[in-house]
Amino acid sequence: MHRHWMLPSGDEARDEIRRRVLFPRELERYAQGAGFEVLDMNDGTGTGLTGPTAYTVAQYTRR
Repeated sequence: MHRHWMLPSGDEARDEIRRRVLFPRELERYAQGAGFEVLDMNDGTGTGLTGPTAYTVAQYTRR
C-alpha cells in the first residue's frame, strides 16, 4: 500500500507499507472454496513464508 500524507504544517510525506491480511492456510482455504488450486506460495525470499509479504499462484479448476 502506498500512502501520501498531507500534514497540517503543509509538508507532505509518502511511504509504503506491506502487510499480510490473511494467514497462508486461510488464503489457501478461501482459494480452494472458490474453485482454485494453489500451486505455490512464497514471500520472495526463497526461505518459505517468513517475510511480511506472500505471493500466491493459483489455477482455476472448476468448470
